[in-house]
Amino acid sequence: MTRMPFRIALVVASALAVVAYASAQSSMSAPDAITARQQLMKDQGAAMRSISQKGKAGDIMAIAVDAETLARTANQIPALFPPGSIDPATSRAKPEIWEKWSEFEGHAKDLNTKAMRLAATARTGDAGATMGAATDLGRTTCGPCHEAFRGPEIKK
Repeated sequence: MTRMPFRIALVVASALAVVAYASAQSSMSAPDAITARQQLMKDQGAAMRSISQKGKAGDIMAIAVDAETLARTANQIPALFPPGSIDPATSRAKPEIWEKWSEFEGHAKDLNTKAMRLAATARTGDAGATMGAATDLGRTTCGPCHEAFRGPEIKK
């Protein structure tokens, strides 16, 4: 019984975050968008590392929190890439993001879907299924998006 209200709250919170970011998108400067999305990606990387560490430690059910972070932040990705927010000196974002916008958005939606599935699987406590879902998430969402839309490391 307690799962349904939590899921509804997660969906409502995610929807509100998307609306807030979408409304802020038009007023967000390119440097601000770059800074915000770099922080979001760092947060996602931290969540992925935490999922891996919790999996290795056998703390399977705790993975749900990190997966929910990924689901929430996935919804925020498109709004943090307003047109023109590209700067090769500070951002690895490739122009292909805006040229293939629907594909880019699809990766964010896939991340949200698979992260929510990972959270639900983690709550079952099934280690094999959970780690399989985590591996699938990284292999089918993070990797393909980075390969298509993220440029090489910036040398400083």
